[in-house]
Amino acid sequence: MAGTAIEVRPMSFAVERGAQGLWNPELPELSHALNAFQLALPYLEPYFIDAVKEAIARIGDPSLKADAAAFCGQEANHSRQHRRYCRHLHDRYPRLAQYESAIQQSLVHSRRHDSLEWRLSYTAGYEAITAQLARWFLRNVNRWPKSNDEPFAALMAWHAVEEIEHRHVAYDVLRAVNPSYVLRARGLIGALRKTNADLQPVVTYMLEVDGLAGRLDSRARRLRQRAALALELLPAAIRYLTPGYHPSRDREPPGFKHWLMSHPTAPAPMGEEAVR
Repeated sequence: MAGTAIEVRPMSFAVERGAQGLWNPELPELSHALNAFQLALPYLEPYFIDAVKEAIARIGDPSLKADAAAFCGQEANHSRQHRRYCRHLHDRYPRLAQYESAIQQSLVHSRRHDSLEWRLSYTAGYEAITAQLARWFLRNVNRWPKSNDEPFAALMAWHAVEEIEHRHVAYDVLRAVNPSYVLRARGLIGALRKTNADLQPVVTYMLEVDGLAGRLDSRARRLRQRAALALELLPAAIRYLTPGYHPSRDREPPGFKHWLMSHPTAPAPMGEEAVR
């Protein structure tokens, strides 16, 4: 049986010792943008896993099957760790449960009514978004003011690296099942629209709880942040929509190989001593 270069790392993080949401008080809008983004992950990751697992039976390439199985293993670990993190946000931000329920129900509806081809195209599009966000995170992590939540920073670095590591898998699975360019483009556009629609109300709510939503300085920072994010994602979207594109051609960001070298084998669950 063919192997895979993608490693499934069963890591865990001491999120209960973190800042419970406002992981960087100097950048509250960024803090809550990332909080809002990962609020959906405990529900999205199983949705992606189900689509890829269903597709495996239609894939003939044993190497791609091995990559797909490893992808599912990594995504399952991500879902568990982000679920633990998000659970600790509810005490301070109780209405997050309502937003989570809406996200979950939309994915239940998609499982019931959307074709496998569409679910794979959405998965591949979303994975393109997260891979670009992972590059952005790894490029900028040392430029931000120091976080007061080291477990969160470690969780995000781990997830970012593994998104880069498996960036090609959902795309290759989609092409193996249905290579339609139109389908690929529709999946990316749908993922971008849905992500923005899910994210913005959550950011607004969390800033309201923190007493920041109505402040002019917070509004200005948020507008700059949204503009910067759009400029970050636009080149990646253009690349994705270019005929002949493949995710493996995207450059690996700074810090990616260093992280892999620092974590050569699957470690034991991370406690305080390993959160760096």
